[in-house]
Amino acid sequence: MGRQKKPFPIGHFRLRYLKNYDKSKIYPIEIVYIFGGRTIKRSMNMSVAVADWNPNGNNGRGEIRASVSDSVRLNKILLTKVNKVDAGLNEYHQKFPDQVNEDVIAAFLDDKPLTRRDKVEDFAIYIEKRLAIDYNLNKIGYSRYQNGKSSMNIFRQFLMATGNGTYKEDSIYVGEISVELFDKYIKWRRNFKNNSDQTINHALTPILKACDTACTAGYIDREVNAELQDMRIQEKVSLEVEGEKEFDGNYLTKEQLQKLVEFYQHDKEPRRKEYIEMFLFAFHACGLRIVDVMTLQWAHIDFARKKLRKIMIKTNKQTSCDSSD
Repeated sequence: MGRQKKPFPIGHFRLRYLKNYDKSKIYPIEIVYIFGGRTIKRSMNMSVAVADWNPNGNNGRGEIRASVSDSVRLNKILLTKVNKVDAGLNEYHQKFPDQVNEDVIAAFLDDKPLTRRDKVEDFAIYIEKRLAIDYNLNKIGYSRYQNGKSSMNIFRQFLMATGNGTYKEDSIYVGEISVELFDKYIKWRRNFKNNSDQTINHALTPILKACDTACTAGYIDREVNAELQDMRIQEKVSLEVEGEKEFDGNYLTKEQLQKLVEFYQHDKEPRRKEYIEMFLFAFHACGLRIVDVMTLQWAHIDFARKKLRKIMIKTNKQTSCDSSD
């Protein structure tokens, strides 16, 4: 059995000088990390003569000899730096196992530690990518895909309007999502967009699904994600009468349809009312799905024959049906 590979390198120092060095000159000290056969180094802004450098000192990490008058203070600076970087890399490895790379090491050397692996991943763009993947795999339909993208545009509006953007006015990184920000977003949609609880929950669906994926990838802490997944609003609106069997999602009875019409007549939420209108139109005119009603064109309807021909969004197959008067 060979030696077990270390999950991240340990830093050391070296004096950068040529083979034919000048004994009277001083040369710069560098902090060095070797990862995957590549050297990642930074200058320590210190220089000493070759004779004043001990490459085997400090347990092989290198140190300045006592022949330099200020060696104790300078060596303390060197040790503090390498211990800080090593500790940062260890903490990063504990949080994100086996994810240390050259960029991470360079960031800690530059005192710009990557506390999250998502520093280049915009939250809204990340969700849009997940939506595109699900749509291309036929896991979601076209309407849900477009609704998800629309929700992210509204989320960007929220960030800009409330000043909650970070690296841009309308943008945050994936790892910056929090329960507090979610709560502000829900309140903003209620108070400024006048959205119903049902509409807000629909908008949260792609976000929460993407947060689950981001948590698996290590972008979001498990504890945070668990709280986020519990942020759905308990909806109060219902067409069911207490004691009745819950709607199974397949079809409405005549009584339930009548209740829907009555609910529609008193509904104050414009967006929900619009969807109910499309449903009632689809039910009365042709029996199409709502998404197909939304994409219906005049060219699809043959008024003389009272026929409707259209390629269905969900199945991508053409359908033909009779339309009513």
